[in-house]
Amino acid sequence: MGSELELIRAVVEEKLFRIYEFSPWLSKDDILKKHLKKVGGRFKKNIELLKDLVELTYQGKPVIEVAKELRVRGHRVSPEDVLEIYERYRRKGIARIKTIGGIEKAPKPEVFVKTALAPAEEVVKKLKEIPEKTEFQTLKMELEELLTKLEETAVPTPETEERVPPSATSVAVQKIAEDIIKLRMSGIIDNLFRIDTWIEVLMLATREGDPLVFFSRSPDMEVNQANLAAASAVILSVSKSGSESFEKGGIREILIISRGGFMMLKPITEDYIMIVLISRDARIGTVIRDISWVSKEIETILKGELQKALTV
Repeated sequence: MGSELELIRAVVEEKLFRIYEFSPWLSKDDILKKHLKKVGGRFKKNIELLKDLVELTYQGKPVIEVAKELRVRGHRVSPEDVLEIYERYRRKGIARIKTIGGIEKAPKPEVFVKTALAPAEEVVKKLKEIPEKTEFQTLKMELEELLTKLEETAVPTPETEERVPPSATSVAVQKIAEDIIKLRMSGIIDNLFRIDTWIEVLMLATREGDPLVFFSRSPDMEVNQANLAAASAVILSVSKSGSESFEKGGIREILIISRGGFMMLKPITEDYIMIVLISRDARIGTVIRDISWVSKEIETILKGELQKALTV
């Protein structure tokens, strides 16, 4: 699994830190006057967005930094949107990938993680004590041993730690442990928190309402994970039944608006719910774009569709 984690991280970060450039056969004026609308699709009418993207491209910024700067300028875009624009231009011969930016130089946000499964928590804690450049080598030696033990015996959880409730066994415990570790090691949540300052908490729970992994900006974030997961499962289940009874199809996401902020629920694969707590001053349209982007990345990671992602 160690080599798989390396691939997961590489796929996630390669897309976010791509640096594109425009064809050397085209001047900046040519692009602005003749080729701007050739992007097609839903972006071609947003001329100001495209002009700003062209300007930032000439500054040699990676995808994630272009997205951040476009948001500062008032454009409602996610890194996925920026990547799509560049790829549309690339397919028409207007742009190309120049290089991959310095991932190691990018400032990392503080993201605090708690897991409700002891073996996964043990791996996460171990990684905190290992220099980043050697953590994958250590994983290759440590991770297989942990997951093998998990297959052979029930790993005891100290009484002082949260347990995965019996209902969580509808998803195999080993699969849960592997999925938690994949998600943590992929770096996708770190990059989400890097670009979106309005998201306060992201939690993954089972469809039965059992909390699995909890990401937050503060180590002192006081949220009752069990209650949040259980309530989210009930809301999703009732909404799903209502939507289907009125022949409106499946649930894509649920947005709850309150005086204190926003809460979004989004099904992830057939097994999990993603629960996001959002500050009340958020530009909710932009946050929804970010959640849509990150949910697709998480599904790709958990479903193991990495080779397909490499071609995006």
